[in-house]
Amino acid sequence: MPRTRQKLATMDAVEEIARRVPGYKGYQELTQRREDDRRFRGAIAEHLASEAHRLERIESHQFRDDFSDLLEEVDAGARKLEFLAEAIAMPSPAQRGTLSDDAAEQAGPIDRQILDELDRLHALVHELEKAYVHDERFEMNLAELRGLTESIADLIEQRNVALTK
Repeated sequence: MPRTRQKLATMDAVEEIARRVPGYKGYQELTQRREDDRRFRGAIAEHLASEAHRLERIESHQFRDDFSDLLEEVDAGARKLEFLAEAIAMPSPAQRGTLSDDAAEQAGPIDRQILDELDRLHALVHELEKAYVHDERFEMNLAELRGLTESIADLIEQRNVALTK
């Protein structure tokens, strides 16, 4: 990708994230990068914990006995989201210093992807809330939940790798 196109994609990502994370400036000022990173990680952790809480509410509904396996998957999804919320909330040792220009530039698009996946997760949990009475739809939503939590986990790992460069 040519350097100018990469810069434009990064700027688009920064603008999108700034609209969704209060106080985020996009790692533009060297002195604010650690604070921007903290804001972003805190916002993501909050969203993940919120979705985990919603899944726990779904699980707490009284299902018929034949839903016990599905309830275990809902619980597993909630636990994974809670784990991801804790994981992203804490900076890695490499992230405690000032972020380099290169690391900040690489993190922007990944951060935006994380936010996009969170939007999909939010919509999916909404579908789970609506569909838990219908076996087949609920199972399909659970399969998608597994995929989304894995995707978010992968993006968080990519983000951490990018920030350590």
